[in-house]
Amino acid sequence: YFSTYLEAVGHDRWGGESGGDSVGIIIAKGSIVDGYQPPGEIGGYSTGALIRRARLDDSVKALVVRVDSGGGSSFASEIIRRELDLVRKDGKPVIVSMGSVTASGGYLLSMAADEIYAYNTTITGSIGIYGIFPTFQETLKKYMGIHVDGVSTAKIADVIRFDRQMSPEVKEAFRMIIDRGYDDFISVVAKNRGKKKKEIHEIAQVRVWIGSDALKLELVDKIGNLDDAVKA
Repeated sequence: YFSTYLEAVGHDRWGGESGGDSVGIIIAKGSIVDGYQPPGEIGGYSTGALIRRARLDDSVKALVVRVDSGGGSSFASEIIRRELDLVRKDGKPVIVSMGSVTASGGYLLSMAADEIYAYNTTITGSIGIYGIFPTFQETLKKYMGIHVDGVSTAKIADVIRFDRQMSPEVKEAFRMIIDRGYDDFISVVAKNRGKKKKEIHEIAQVRVWIGSDALKLELVDKIGNLDDAVKA
């Protein structure tokens, strides 16, 4: 069957020889990771480059982004969202088609869309952020007999260490960074969904919703599949 398919599509496997205006489709599937990533993952730079290519192609008159991701790097998500914003600023419509899961960073990058389509069963939302910094000082002491100490010239000069417990001041700074990231997230969602931050916070807090409920909460615009997004 595979050989029959290749024979049917001929040598123009990617539609490069097609003429006229077109709708670009970009697949954003997998974990969202910084930098350049291979197919199967969403790279901040690599997926951003695909979006930029579509924006600069005069024959591409609209863009559909198929998002199927549980999230990942907030920095990479922001890069992709910015590239999609530039597409819209250039006058090209952007439609997001959600797959089985579009949550956290996947939902964040979807905020650059003119319209969002989801399935009734799409897991979406998870508007939130978290951070982890593990330390192993007790493990080193108990199992390896290693004790760590030191002298520094400033109170927080050597705080980011895996072999020492975080001080209360550093824990507070770490918490403030996470809180700021959450506030940025709900601010972006509120702006793009035409809501107040308080309204978004009430349905955010890392909770997830199925598509039919997300539609009622106005986190998505319509229930539909990829074909519906392309037609739109």
